[in-house]
Amino acid sequence: MLLKKKIEEILEREHYTFAQLAEYLKLDEQILSEALESRTLELRYLEEISKNLKVPLYSFFRSEDHPPTLREKPYFVNRLWDDDGEEKSPQKLQEEINLLREALAYKEQELKKWNT
Repeated sequence: MLLKKKIEEILEREHYTFAQLAEYLKLDEQILSEALESRTLELRYLEEISKNLKVPLYSFFRSEDHPPTLREKPYFVNRLWDDDGEEKSPQKLQEEINLLREALAYKEQELKKWNT
C-alpha cells in the first residue's frame, strides 16, 4: 500500500483531512501529496505525523503481509488497520489478547536472561 494511502486512512479514522495535515506541517497540499507518493517526504515530517496521530513511525512502512514479531510493539494496539471501523468481535479481541500474552512471555524470558 502506498504511504500516502496509509496516512489518508489514518487521517480519516481520526477525523482529519489531508488539507489539515498539510496546513499543520506548513506545506502546500500538492507538495505534500507528491512527496508522499514519491516517498521523498523528509523524515522529520513523518515523525511529526507519527507523533501527532499517535501511531508508530514504522507502521507507515509495514507491509500488511508482514505481521509483527514478538520483539516489536504490535501495531494493532493502535487500531490502524481495522478496515471496518467498528468494534471488534470478542473472538478478534481474544486473538489480540493471546498475541499480547505471547509477547509478554517472550519479554519476560528475555528479562530472565539478564537476571541470571
